[in-house]
Amino acid sequence: MIASGSLTIPSRTTAIDDARRWSTGHLSAAGASAEAVWAVELALTEALSNVIRHGYAGDETQQIELELELHDDRLELRITDFGAAFDEDAYTEPDLDASPAGGYGVHLIGELMDEVQRTATTGRGTCLRLVKRRWKETR
Repeated sequence: MIASGSLTIPSRTTAIDDARRWSTGHLSAAGASAEAVWAVELALTEALSNVIRHGYAGDETQQIELELELHDDRLELRITDFGAAFDEDAYTEPDLDASPAGGYGVHLIGELMDEVQRTATTGRGTCLRLVKRRWKETR
């Protein structure tokens, strides 16, 4: 493993910028490509927005745990909340031909990351594991 880090943030939209700065700092220091930094920032923003809006239903008193591991061949970002678990059965892909104001976050995360794994635990919330391969800047 090249590097790792963890961060706990409050479930407030204002904390999303803190999480982005944290992830960008780790990625940039480890030599991540601009494309990988952008993809992780966007996926992280969408995931945190979903946790705050859906998992915690806007309850700003809750916490979200972030863990980042940088390996030679991949980066792994885990986002853990303790709110309402993500319901895989209730999720439907958005109609990309329609133009609703929202509802694209889960789809977008899947497009940005090479691997997405959700583990929902009753009474414990959801752990979202995001993997991005080929994340380092090539010279």
